[in-house]
Amino acid sequence: MKNVLLLSLICLVFISYGCTPSFSTLTNNERVYPATQSANIKVTTNNKIEGKYSEIGYIFANGKTISSSIENLKLKAAELGGTAVIKLQTYVERSYLIILFIPIPSIHYYAQGIVVKQ
Repeated sequence: MKNVLLLSLICLVFISYGCTPSFSTLTNNERVYPATQSANIKVTTNNKIEGKYSEIGYIFANGKTISSSIENLKLKAAELGGTAVIKLQTYVERSYLIILFIPIPSIHYYAQGIVVKQ
């Protein structure tokens, strides 16, 4: 019984912390831009930013809180060379992992948007 419980706990740790914090899909003919500073990335929930811009791609990030998922989103946008993230959306997902008839709650925070270059 102890071995089953220990194996279950080890699996739980890998499931909880083995997720990718961010990913992206490029839409601008996979053009590569030089990286920018994440502190300078503007974030908006609509597509209203000053000046003309070109779309780089869609990005998605998760974190331990909504604000940390947005920070991870800004880091990924900076890696792609973006200057802003438009159409920001945030999500909270609650789920339960059941191990040996014991429900273990899990909360995941996500942010997604479109990276643009001005």
